[in-house]
Amino acid sequence: MIGAATRILTVCGVAIVGLLCGYSPEASAQKLVDQILALVNDDVVARTDLLWSIALDSKAPSPAGPVSSDLLKQKLEVMIDQRLVAQEAARVPSAELTQDEVDKKRTELIRSFKSEAEFRQRVESVGLTPDRIDDLIRERILIDRFVDFRFRSFVLVTEPEIQKYYDETLVPKVRAAGQVPPPIEKVSDDIGALLKQEKINQEIDRWLNTVRQRADIVQLAEP
Repeated sequence: MIGAATRILTVCGVAIVGLLCGYSPEASAQKLVDQILALVNDDVVARTDLLWSIALDSKAPSPAGPVSSDLLKQKLEVMIDQRLVAQEAARVPSAELTQDEVDKKRTELIRSFKSEAEFRQRVESVGLTPDRIDDLIRERILIDRFVDFRFRSFVLVTEPEIQKYYDETLVPKVRAAGQVPPPIEKVSDDIGALLKQEKINQEIDRWLNTVRQRADIVQLAEP
């Protein structure tokens, strides 16, 4: 089972927090499928939020077709965790977002798909308008800032940890594949980045477990 931090940070390379508002150029279709699934400290998580999350996940199947109950249940857990992080992020003072930041993040999101046409087809199938996508991206940026402020800046990776990973994990794996391990000097930065992200994920998982315990989470329906 993937950790909560991984779910939050790696949704199509850009984890997205859903918002429930006037959302649909295909209003009649959306009314048929939308329902409130959970309340997270009184914030609504609706079925639409799950479909939006699936649409924006380049590794997930298209939401235009039948969506499995297992995937919907997984996305509900994603949305609950993201709501909790977004609520905490909203309490932290942050510099005003610029349109350039939003544009850059949107470009990264689109590039995670095979083509822009595929991206457009998926978001249109669930009624996601350009304005709504930008709203989701703004929340994503605020979450990224919170993670940097709360976790990333306090996590350190030591040289002995890098050496240990190189000796005990990387070298055996490369040799098992019949290849020659690269010198540690060439891969130390990559190893350090990997170990740092693992530590950040562990810290977020521990933090989220604590936040969930004190949060008021009420599931009202199965997705």
